[in-house]
Amino acid sequence: MEPMLATPVEALPRGSGWRYEFKWDGVRALVEVNAGVVRIRSRRGNEVTIAYPELAGLGAGIDDALVDGEIVAFDGGRPSFGLLQTRMHVRVRAQAMRLAATTPVTFIAFDLLRLYGVNLAERPLSERRATLERMVADHPQWTLSPLFDDGPATEVAAREHGLEGVVAKRDASKYRAGARGSDWLKIRFLHREEFVVVGWEADRDRPDTLSSLLVGYYDDAELAFAGKVGSGLTQGTASQLHNTLIRAPSSRLARLPEASPGRIVTWVEPTVVVEVSYTEWAPDGRLRQPVFAGLRPDKQPSEVHRDG
Repeated sequence: MEPMLATPVEALPRGSGWRYEFKWDGVRALVEVNAGVVRIRSRRGNEVTIAYPELAGLGAGIDDALVDGEIVAFDGGRPSFGLLQTRMHVRVRAQAMRLAATTPVTFIAFDLLRLYGVNLAERPLSERRATLERMVADHPQWTLSPLFDDGPATEVAAREHGLEGVVAKRDASKYRAGARGSDWLKIRFLHREEFVVVGWEADRDRPDTLSSLLVGYYDDAELAFAGKVGSGLTQGTASQLHNTLIRAPSSRLARLPEASPGRIVTWVEPTVVVEVSYTEWAPDGRLRQPVFAGLRPDKQPSEVHRDG
């Protein structure tokens, strides 16, 4: 099952029938428990259980459950996507165990899709949430995402605590796996989105040293150019991307950007998704002051569209 998705909006909906919760700066995950054994799948359906050994205890005392939520790393009480980056790509058990001790993560649950063999996806959110709250009360190893009735107050609290945004959900909404509609809506305070890497740039005198990324997004079936991102790229990440990106014979963009003097562009296949923070979109459709935030292996390139 794929997670249900929220649609970006400029302002939260008001009125009765809506619930509000914080938008956590982590990675989406589905946690399945069978006879006490935990399996974790990313938004793309990849099993990532080995990366988070500290979450194995979630299964204690539970025969069967499927829970939707977010894996979050905290730094001083606030979610830190930067810290989470050190955990997301680990696939060696010994390394994961060491990181679990130094940089632990928390799974924050916000929806319950199955419990003890009973499919809850067709039931309204209000009923799923009540069942989830009862499960968490009986199994305190779980962390529950707070849910509120007052949208404006939730937004104020999220801004004051430096959180990423707020998600609004219809109380009557059924769980539509993989769907993005009008029942779940989200606003982001931090201008940060996912983009597809379409190329990389280097100085002409150092043609094999990746210094910035060329990124884009899908506009219908076409790849549109969003700008170049160099700030925030560490030497280690640049080296990892250099070895991961697959060179393409030509650009996959619908329209080519102008070349920069003294720079060489290497075009790549649009297979890697990254997260980028920025101040705003410029009138020419480029990102202003973009900063690399991290890799997003949990996102498919085809999912990447412009939110702002």
